[in-house]
Amino acid sequence: MSRPSISSPRFQTALESLLQQRNLLLEQLKQGDKSMLPAKLQLDDAIACLQFCERHRITASAKVLELPETRTRTPSSDYWIMEDHESADRSNWTELSISGQAVHPLPGNLLLDIGLWPLNIES
Repeated sequence: MSRPSISSPRFQTALESLLQQRNLLLEQLKQGDKSMLPAKLQLDDAIACLQFCERHRITASAKVLELPETRTRTPSSDYWIMEDHESADRSNWTELSISGQAVHPLPGNLLLDIGLWPLNIES
């Protein structure tokens, strides 16, 4: 299923503002003001975070679920992501794999509902 298109970037104004601030800090760094380095590094991180959110359409309204510790506390106990193929019969289910690799999320991994499909993840 393809993702809906976005006509303009959601964070464009904020990103442009952060990039302007970063450019000002770069000028100060070029002039020898090393005290601006921590602020420049923070802006780099903030810009990268917003670009990541833009790329994956993550907004502040996204619902987040952190996977808890597994109930069975052994090294071989895993979470599995399965597709049920609209069947309650588990023998018809298939495991999610991406690029031929099974997806096994770990405790502490985050599941995000960014609102593309009607899911009910409690925040």
